[in-house]
Amino acid sequence: MVAAAGRGAGVVRRFLPSRWLLVVLVGAMMSPWALAFDGTQAWGGRPAATRTFDALVELFRREYWNPEHVDWDTWAGEHRERVLGAENRAAFDTALRRMVRALADDHSVWTGLPPHGGDSTAEEGGPALPAPSPRLGVQYQFVTGRGLVVERVFPSTPAALAGLQRGDVIVAIGGTDVAHGGGLADANAVMREALGAGPVRLLVERRRASLVLEVAPAPVAFADVASAPYGALLDPSTGYLAVPSFNAAGVGEAVHARLRELVDEGAVNLVLDLRGNLGGRLVELGLLLGAFTEGEWAEAIAKDQVAWRGRYDRDAGGGVARLVGDDGAVLAEARVAQPVRWRGRVVVIVGAENASAGEIAALALQDHGVAAVVGEPTAGNVEAIRGFGLPDGSRVLIAVANLRGARGLDFDAGVIPDVLVTTTVGDLARGVDPAVAEARRLLGALPFTPDRHF
Repeated sequence: MVAAAGRGAGVVRRFLPSRWLLVVLVGAMMSPWALAFDGTQAWGGRPAATRTFDALVELFRREYWNPEHVDWDTWAGEHRERVLGAENRAAFDTALRRMVRALADDHSVWTGLPPHGGDSTAEEGGPALPAPSPRLGVQYQFVTGRGLVVERVFPSTPAALAGLQRGDVIVAIGGTDVAHGGGLADANAVMREALGAGPVRLLVERRRASLVLEVAPAPVAFADVASAPYGALLDPSTGYLAVPSFNAAGVGEAVHARLRELVDEGAVNLVLDLRGNLGGRLVELGLLLGAFTEGEWAEAIAKDQVAWRGRYDRDAGGGVARLVGDDGAVLAEARVAQPVRWRGRVVVIVGAENASAGEIAALALQDHGVAAVVGEPTAGNVEAIRGFGLPDGSRVLIAVANLRGARGLDFDAGVIPDVLVTTTVGDLARGVDPAVAEARRLLGALPFTPDRHF
């Protein structure tokens, strides 16, 4: 369904599930542990719990970006007895997790003690970690009667090397029909067995054609590829660039590299796909924005004052994204040695799930008037967080600032697309991505929406 829309009032702000809380981050602003925890400390009982509880309340009172978010004394009073009455460490953590969650602010979260005393490395001579299982490197959904619909092909994986594409439908694996079986569980079982046997032959439907692809499974480091930008030409003059996350260092530099490749291949228009992007490092976001605009792109507000500004500049060393404090101090920084400045038209795609930096990217480009946006409205989940250590070695993440546009756009309202478009797995199974098609229509100023994806 496609309908025109514009930015306006009446947007209901939605609170996000806790699994989204950790994705916005100011990388260099994360503080180290206040105290080490060796993993052997016994539960300290009420005296230790009181010290940690009081320190937590004081941190929120001092550091939370909006001093009027709640009455801090009332909030503390509502949870004090439950927290201090905890009989063991697990109950204590549960009570504090509920206490912080009660703030319902999208980002603040109790994380507790670091695992294994904060050391995630195995001891020398300890048991070896199991070898990663062979994978294809795809994300898919099952559609009854159709098969496994590919939603994402991770770059530099066996599936990508074999030519599998988003929107392909896997109907048979090694000769076994998976479209008409018992569902996703049965299809996954067939896939696991095939992966363990060596190269996998996939019968794939791609729009109206059938083809056979042979994929040689291999271990896939999803932590490395999940944030990697990837792109291709949609047609001789239109490039497509997907940026699934800003979590990893190097995302911004990879964006500039992919844009340079698209320019070299002849692209003068760009579809920038941010769907599924839940956020990450703001300086990596700043590098992406630097491909389209320069100068300030956001202000972080804390206690009704500007705490820092996000900006992108070019100097003799290339492009640099910084978070700059109101006193001029650089709080975080990232660089790209060979920056690209995109001069063509841009359409951004977002989904309802976008959050944090994944929203701010589209909002900042809207604020600067350099891109149209298609897709679904987002929640306005635009707080920045910082980690703090507590007396017992535990940790809490606190929303210390709220972001707004450098030119006055209200980021809290979320992204309001210029054109509303929803893409379903059924659309992909038919070989169509309506959001990409609508973006191409806008880029080409066409009177119709191209009925194709990629």
